[in-house]
Amino acid sequence: MDEKVIIKKIQQGSREALGMLWKSHSTNVLNLAFRMLKNRDEAEDVLMDIFVSVPGKIQKFRGDSALNTWLYRLTVNECLMRLRSKKRHAELEEEHIDLVTDSALGSKHEEQKDYDPELLEIGLSKLSAETRSMLWLKDAEDLGIKDLSEIYNMPEGTIKARLSRARTVVKNFLQENLNYA
Repeated sequence: MDEKVIIKKIQQGSREALGMLWKSHSTNVLNLAFRMLKNRDEAEDVLMDIFVSVPGKIQKFRGDSALNTWLYRLTVNECLMRLRSKKRHAELEEEHIDLVTDSALGSKHEEQKDYDPELLEIGLSKLSAETRSMLWLKDAEDLGIKDLSEIYNMPEGTIKARLSRARTVVKNFLQENLNYA
């Protein structure tokens, strides 16, 4: 079913359309929430909260962005709210660390895969949860700058600058601790 049709049907109260949305997007929402919160139970709570709120919030959805971009934005906002309230920082999931490492260290890293994933996670913990999630969505989920701009409600230039600074922070940390030249 077409995305616009699904949106329209959900706006009209269709549980079937909401089920279709769940089927096609719940895994991505759960994965993003888990990567931000590093807690499966909390990520599942966020997933449920997002999908319980969709019927009400989708009434205001104008269709200016893709549906998945809108869902990512809801997810990021919910996770950041939870992180702020608990004053803790999330770390990226280790299974996709290579993507972020390659992004931070560039082609030289391709030849030197002897980094310590735990050290990389420490380097990533130097970033705010919002910046880590931004880096994750860009490098691991392959979202474009325009999509990130919509998700975080920031100008594209700000997104680019934050990603660049984040990669520099991680790269410098790893260079200091692993003697990457």
